Amino acid sequence: MKHTPMLLIWRGVAGLAMVVALNMGSAHAQAVFATPEAAADAMVDAIARNDDDAVKRVLGPEFRRFVPAGSVAREDVYSFLGAWAKRHAIETSSPSSANLVVGDSGWVFPVPLVRTGKGWQFDTRAGIAEMQRRRIGRNELAAIDTLRMLCDAQERYRATAGNGKPAARLVSRPGRQDGLYWPVADEANASPLGADALVMQADVPADAAFHGYRFAVAPAKDDGCAFVAWPAVYGTSGVRSFAIGSDRQVMERDFGRRTNATDYGKPRTRDDAGWTLVSR
Repeated sequence: MKHTPMLLIWRGVAGLAMVVALNMGSAHAQAVFATPEAAADAMVDAIARNDDDAVKRVLGPEFRRFVPAGSVAREDVYSFLGAWAKRHAIETSSPSSANLVVGDSGWVFPVPLVRTGKGWQFDTRAGIAEMQRRRIGRNELAAIDTLRMLCDAQERYRATAGNGKPAARLVSRPGRQDGLYWPVADEANASPLGADALVMQADVPADAAFHGYRFAVAPAKDDGCAFVAWPAVYGTSGVRSFAIGSDRQVMERDFGRRTNATDYGKPRTRDDAGWTLVSR
């Protein structure tokens, strides 16, 4: 797929948007625009041209919170521009706020637009908070999926190395096969769980935790599966804790800031009061 024509189109169509900024101010000031559409066009033009200075003027000095250096591949940029070309719209939620909606899926750009005394600009503080909320949501969904995957791995373990018994830990002790994962030299003796198990454990560093969550085998009433998951950093990598049992139903609970306590990694069960059924 050739992307150059798309870039040329958007350079021509959106490139004029930069001149409608009402107040560019100093080199570090965030631009203000006459309309939400002008602000959106300026942002897309800056992204299409891979112009960090222009992106900084549009989104403000904290733009790296949205676009970390080296984190966005050009293929991702092309995908965004392609979605923008197919469909984009400004949806106003009030006379002083609006959102940019992109693509057929209706994806909402995380940074809203707000009207100031001088015109329209992107609200970077609200955008940072929204990105954090979305990140937590993705991590929580990944934690739920991982719990179900762990139950599948537990079933495979019982049918093979466990001889009908479940594994008592995620990672086997050296030289043993008493966990869901163990290193092997050949695929013929592969463990039920892959090497991702190494970053799922209760003592994994927070910045390495699997999708921002830690996991542990929980006490089970039978030989079925029982696992718990909790955020590595409460409020940053996740909010809710999750637990699954042999019925494959996932329960959730918000333990608050005490989730970060050093002893939280001890196995817990969903039989404790306060758990509710996950509805997703």
